[in-house]
Amino acid sequence: MTNHTSMLVAPSILAPSTVNHVNANGAALLSTMVVALVASLAMGLLRRQKVGATDGSLASIPPYTPITYPFLGSLQYFFGHWDFLKTAAEKGSVSFHLASHKCIALSLETRQAFFSDFKTDSALGYAIMLAGTPNLSKDFMKAVGIDVTLGGRSYKYLTALIRKERVITNMPILYAYAYTQMGGLAGTTIDPFDTFREVIFRLTVNTTTSLNVAADPDACNALLKIFHGLDLAATPVTVLFPWFFGPDRMRRFYLMKQFYNTIRNTINERKLKGRNDDDPMQFLIDEGLSTIEITQFAIAVLFTGNANTAVIAPALVCDLATHPSYLSQVREEIEAFISLFNADTSLPLKTRIQTIAYDEWIRPGAFPIMERCLKETIRLRVGTPLHRLNHTDKDIQMGSVIVPPGTIASFHTSFVHHNEDIFTAPFEWDPERFTQGREEDKKSPMAFVGWGVGRHPCLGQKFATFETFLLTALTVMLYDIEVVDQHGKGLIEMPPVDLNNPVVSPPPTPVHLKLSARA
Repeated sequence: MTNHTSMLVAPSILAPSTVNHVNANGAALLSTMVVALVASLAMGLLRRQKVGATDGSLASIPPYTPITYPFLGSLQYFFGHWDFLKTAAEKGSVSFHLASHKCIALSLETRQAFFSDFKTDSALGYAIMLAGTPNLSKDFMKAVGIDVTLGGRSYKYLTALIRKERVITNMPILYAYAYTQMGGLAGTTIDPFDTFREVIFRLTVNTTTSLNVAADPDACNALLKIFHGLDLAATPVTVLFPWFFGPDRMRRFYLMKQFYNTIRNTINERKLKGRNDDDPMQFLIDEGLSTIEITQFAIAVLFTGNANTAVIAPALVCDLATHPSYLSQVREEIEAFISLFNADTSLPLKTRIQTIAYDEWIRPGAFPIMERCLKETIRLRVGTPLHRLNHTDKDIQMGSVIVPPGTIASFHTSFVHHNEDIFTAPFEWDPERFTQGREEDKKSPMAFVGWGVGRHPCLGQKFATFETFLLTALTVMLYDIEVVDQHGKGLIEMPPVDLNNPVVSPPPTPVHLKLSARA
């Protein structure tokens, strides 16, 4: 039996940039965690993990990676997610740990089993790997008010709120919000990743949380700042030692209390005035959810609904702007699409676009060129680890890998999205790779996982597609667009993709859009 806590990292195993980052930040991180580490050792949180078959079958718990520090585990994960997972799992799946959290880095060959599994839970996996949930026990999480799954009910509620019939009734409001924030920007230079995030957050609040909050731009922006603060407060310390009530944990607690107060005040105002609005919040109230449960649901849904789309949508526009031939084709495609419903080009775009039904935006084949462009932007820009927690009391088999109870299985999308054996020149933006006859994503099973695959498709794919296509249409039809850096200098291509982020993120160097009114 191997004691994984005795292994030391060999710095040369990781990429030089990652090693330098670890060296530069390691001292500060380790000093911050001294008190927590002593307490951790005293509590005996670290356990030996049995390696090998658990039932006599060929499946087994993967061996431990040598890329680790004593006691704390693979801190390299925090400073280079892709560098670590790629190197650790290069020759097959491996086990690793982050303090008391047991993890498995899955290799490319295990992806089909990973995406086909229905026993593990992604919400709980992300709660631990991104926020540092204090305990793996769902009962404990419910007791302290952080059960992000609401006992599994959150999926049911989200499905109900984003079903077609509910979205259709809100289309006039969604159009108005989108145009209000995207119109009138001619002559300005914007950070598209900030501007689009504000719009998408408001549309998502309106659809999944509360019409009242969405109607108040200041309230929406206040909530968005809370989410930004929660992101900043999710540090290696909060993940490694979730029970340690340090500065970051206190900040997260304070921010979540602010979010709770907003939800509580909205509910109380509704009750005081005797209103019974037909909106998401009233739906959740009628379902019997408490204020804390509505808060939990809203935090989970707004994070999920905003995190990816708010990066992918502006990235698509930037990718189009740096590829003029595609921008021209997409403009022609959008104009032809709008003309199907209102061909009067003398009318303002706002008037013409409001005649289009929700179904039409998400109809397969409505935008064949833009659909390919979006798919390519997702493939290129989505390079992040996916996490699933075995929250059961039994081993779960994923292909040849055994995932023990309380263990998080992680798979990085770059094993497929940036794999040169699957995609030609994988770091180049090339929508033609998805055209008939080429179809590189069909070379290998589950080669494209941007919208989820297998048993785990993205529940909000249709609504996210609508948001992305609507904002792209408004931007490219209202403005001539140019990608520039923070100094206003034109860029002919987007910055290289950084695959070491824990979530989908904007480019590593600032990118802006210079907008001019179209003639």
